[in-house]
Amino acid sequence: MNRSKLRLCIILAFVAFAVPSIAIAQEGPGANDDPMTSRDQQQIHRSLKPQNFTTRIFAEGEQAQARAQQILELYKILETGPTIEQVARHVSADYIQHSPFIPNGPQPLAMLFASSVAQYPVAIDVHRIAVVGDFGMAHVNFRNLDNDDPGDLGIAAVDMYLWGADGKIVEHWDVLQEVPTYSANTNTMFLQLYKGEE
Repeated sequence: MNRSKLRLCIILAFVAFAVPSIAIAQEGPGANDDPMTSRDQQQIHRSLKPQNFTTRIFAEGEQAQARAQQILELYKILETGPTIEQVARHVSADYIQHSPFIPNGPQPLAMLFASSVAQYPVAIDVHRIAVVGDFGMAHVNFRNLDNDDPGDLGIAAVDMYLWGADGKIVEHWDVLQEVPTYSANTNTMFLQLYKGEE
């Protein structure tokens, strides 16, 4: 065997044995393991539903206070089996819906919650409402929208509203997050723990 063929065989043998081990070394230990669970990451605190909370309202002036009460009343209507007429008292006929789960207008909103309430023990915990000018925000926990589990932790939501000239809600956005069973801390997703200067 001449030298060039011998050199080629050595190179091929090196590539065959060394390259896979280099690739494995680059991936690191556990690269092909299953993803870590929340418990593996020390997220071992069970999430709890806040009990005996008070809705906090941040609204200055008569109009802002009235709008905060309007939001509270709308949630109460949605929680107890709404009719289209009840929802339309607070929501404009031209209601623009940004949530990808609901069409525009007051009717789909009423029908969605009426359907849930007819089947499940729907609860809407309103933890805080803030109103500034024509904009409002509510931090809520929607529970038992699609199940009857008494331990349902629900969905954490921030609902954002815009009022129109007729005094009704004309536009809505939301951000939704399922409340996980376990958390990395014991703070809950809803309570205010820092007291500061209240």
